[in-house]
Amino acid sequence: MKIKVLLFVVCLSAFACAPKQDVKATSDNPKEVIGVINKDSTASPVITFIGKTNAPKTILAGKPEVRLNTNSDGLGASNFTNYNTEQGLALSSIDCGYRDKKGNLWFGTDGGGVSRYDGKSFTNFTTAQGLTNNVVYGITEDKTGNLWFATDGGGVSRYDGKSFTNFTMTHGLPKNTVWSITEDKTGNLWFGTGGGGVSRFDGKSFTNFTTAQGLANNTVRSITEDKKGNLWFGTSGGGVSHYDGKSFTTLLRQRDWQMIVFTASRKIKQGISGSAHLAVG
Repeated sequence: MKIKVLLFVVCLSAFACAPKQDVKATSDNPKEVIGVINKDSTASPVITFIGKTNAPKTILAGKPEVRLNTNSDGLGASNFTNYNTEQGLALSSIDCGYRDKKGNLWFGTDGGGVSRYDGKSFTNFTTAQGLTNNVVYGITEDKTGNLWFATDGGGVSRYDGKSFTNFTMTHGLPKNTVWSITEDKTGNLWFGTGGGGVSRFDGKSFTNFTTAQGLANNTVRSITEDKKGNLWFGTSGGGVSHYDGKSFTTLLRQRDWQMIVFTASRKIKQGISGSAHLAVG
């Protein structure tokens, strides 16, 4: 049987649903339905407005370094133009990048906050402007134009152009380290966390999914949605989980190449995958 390798290169999709001021999480019984509604919380998200005293710095981009492509392979590869702190970036160590609807480029750094590049200058945002943490692992834009930032230990930040609104475990997230974010076709936001599984936010409450509901591993580094509306989760050491709204299907490499399906009733079905099944190696 020929084994195909599925490679995930996840681009963070757009987000929607501007959350209300009062974000609550209600409890539920995970044995009855897939998903665990997080503990009760009446805490409102933290909002920081940007004014004169904490306005971000805008730096006119300096002349970038251009490295010529000297390869004579005939492939017509372009030259590389490099930007770093000398040109205005907040930090030269970059964890993620994103292009918003207006054409601005956003760069999440590994300790310097987030940088916005408009083609001429860099504007840098940090915790001083309200960003929840200066290590940014993921960036996306929702349908209403808000920017969302997944951070290391600070939860997630939403930026509306005037203020940052921050959500943490206090408001329902299972963990404050968030690796990945996406929005599904119905407008829910999904957050892949470091050790807490994946969290779905409907604008009012967080529903958290872990290995108890069938997720392959509780550290989720990437999320994407296919054309049929199924969610795919790339995990750390657990392979790939596929969620159709009712059950999780985990694709992983095992001795017998088994495909494990977790259903809503939490029963486990196992079967040897055939040629039509996709394995991950």
